Amino acid sequence: MPKKTKTDRRVQRTRRALRGALLELIKEKGYDSISVEEITQHANLGRATFYLHYKDKEDLLVDEFNEIVNERARTISDIPFSAWLPALENPDHTTENKLAPPLLMAFQHVANHADLYRILLKNEKSDRTLERIRKIISESIAEFMQKKLENDPIPILFEVPIDLLAAYFSGGLLSCVDWWFEQELSYSPEEMTRMFQRLFFPGARKILDVSNSETSS
Repeated sequence: MPKKTKTDRRVQRTRRALRGALLELIKEKGYDSISVEEITQHANLGRATFYLHYKDKEDLLVDEFNEIVNERARTISDIPFSAWLPALENPDHTTENKLAPPLLMAFQHVANHADLYRILLKNEKSDRTLERIRKIISESIAEFMQKKLENDPIPILFEVPIDLLAAYFSGGLLSCVDWWFEQELSYSPEEMTRMFQRLFFPGARKILDVSNSETSS
């Protein structure tokens, strides 16, 4: 096995151990009071090892979020663009089958990992953290859209730059999630998906040219 592959796997194991230690400690005592020393002790690693990979615990937290986004993106990438079409065609429609599955999955994921998202959005360094997670989401969405543009069986034409659409989408999504937490998650993921679709999809439909007979059915 090449040396670089061994090194890469060792790095991945180390980072997984540190992320796992952070999440376990968050469950035990919350985020703000956790120290780097506690994280390394929990992961059975040295402080020097921690600083080889991360600047501080915020850096580690954002890396965990990045892993979550990448995992979600891989799952959503398997969903054909046709699954978005009913919601795009009629965003005011409120029946269950008109909810875009990828969006619903995103809001369900937030609800299921509320403690992590609350820390990301509401910790003492939330402004700086928010910029980092907005960039992660925007880049992930742009990559998703580019793959759909290249590989989806339904021809798609974006009438604005993909990076702009991704930035607009991620900003809107994060603002909705932040508002949702201010409401103490009093709305269901289905309700949040429905409201986000009504806010975002009318504009998105105007800059998407989807050449497929399904859109007119």
